[in-house]
Amino acid sequence: GPQGVHMGCFAFFLPIKLADAEISAITPAGGTHRVRFILKTYKLEKKNDFSEISAPGLNGEPLQFVRSHSRTLSTVLYFDERATNTDVRQSMKNVADFMNVDRQTHAPPVLSFEWVGFTLKCVLESVAQEFSSLFPDGRPSRGRMHIRLKEMLSMLELLQEAGRE
Repeated sequence: GPQGVHMGCFAFFLPIKLADAEISAITPAGGTHRVRFILKTYKLEKKNDFSEISAPGLNGEPLQFVRSHSRTLSTVLYFDERATNTDVRQSMKNVADFMNVDRQTHAPPVLSFEWVGFTLKCVLESVAQEFSSLFPDGRPSRGRMHIRLKEMLSMLELLQEAGRE
């Protein structure tokens, strides 16, 4: 009812809830970056594929399991450098650089995303950056980064998991 409409207006002024996490490069061993993400944007997804088997004369199709996809984690990281008076693009670049291909492995680094009691071994699949405020000299002071992490499991890990009863 009308109560909900008012809550929607006020929700805009409420401070966003931020959670602290760490993103580290596992292979090759690289830096660890402390990040803050907007709690309500955290989304962990898992998907399975099924195919429909054609069976004439029935009111539906039997489903056949085809394959399971790796989990994906999407969230929005929040950066605010107003207190330090530094260009927010510098701290955002630290995370965005995890997209870069490493010279030795010829692939982007395998990462570990850690948030209180949850760890995801993953790769950074996509990054989109946006900025929301500027210092008087025009440098951006606050930014958000939409990231998508894809779970990274080796063939050995997948085989071990499949063999578990």
